[in-house]
Amino acid sequence: MILLLLVLSFLFMEFIAWSNHKYVMHGFLWSLHKDHHVATIAGKPGFQKNDLFFLIYAVPAIILIISGISFANSYLIAIGAGITLYGITYFLIHDVVIHHRLPLFKNPGNFYISAIIRAHEAHHKPRNVTDFKNYGLLIFPVRFFK
Repeated sequence: MILLLLVLSFLFMEFIAWSNHKYVMHGFLWSLHKDHHVATIAGKPGFQKNDLFFLIYAVPAIILIISGISFANSYLIAIGAGITLYGITYFLIHDVVIHHRLPLFKNPGNFYISAIIRAHEAHHKPRNVTDFKNYGLLIFPVRFFK
């Protein structure tokens, strides 16, 4: 049950990330997210206001893990761990692999990772309205696998 909760929490975070990206980052908090799009196009390294969004995910995960430890509740720990693992995955794929914010993994040979990169690049440099509406990281339209 613990492992299932961890995996479900991880998977659910893709929906949370998608909806936050669409309705929060491209919505009422565009002022914080805009610099990510501008910096990506300009190739500017360094801190972005967009980096503050990690708090949206980190704070609840920390609270869940600390509460789980405090109350000896392994379910809370598992949920917090699932959120944390998604955050680590997001950072590695989005910031390291896609945007090269750390000098690692310049040319991934993996079919799935290459599709993730194409889908994310389409969001940043859309050829049409449909491309820009791609808000997910790990789940995205099938056409990016081609």
